[in-house]
Amino acid sequence: MKKKLRECAGFSLVEMLCAVAVLMLLCVMLNSGLSVAMKTYFDLTAEAETQLLLNSLTNAVAGELRFAYEVNGDTNPTYNGGLCLDHSTGQILVKGGGEDKELLPKEKNGRGGAYKNGDYRVETMEITYDKDTACFTLKLKVVWKDSGISAETPPEGVVIRCLNPPKEEETTP
Repeated sequence: MKKKLRECAGFSLVEMLCAVAVLMLLCVMLNSGLSVAMKTYFDLTAEAETQLLLNSLTNAVAGELRFAYEVNGDTNPTYNGGLCLDHSTGQILVKGGGEDKELLPKEKNGRGGAYKNGDYRVETMEITYDKDTACFTLKLKVVWKDSGISAETPPEGVVIRCLNPPKEEETTP
């Protein structure tokens, strides 16, 4: 009987436990590598989406202000008979005229729209108007979920030329 057991080829219990231990170590290393790769992927995606939202918001604000008339004020000016831009909710809203209007509206079917259900928000917005050049200067900062991932305009801001310059006051002789 002992001779028969010795002739059977196979692995001993110790060899099997060592193989399982090595396999478990490989799985742990693979899992940690994949989790780092996934975090990097999500961070890069979030960074790209904050840049895209910043670009979209800059274009939307430029489209709103480019045709402004009756501009009043130098910092956070009003225009078009009392309209102004506000970012206190994390989105840019056009306030005044009876009802607030979202500059980049939410998606209607609930998938989040431009701000991805609040994952992205406008942290700072500064608009100044120079009457001499009839230009607005816009400074924006967009952040993702308080993670430190953000995108912002250059420090000097983005210049938006107003196509409806103020009418020069007529002087009477």
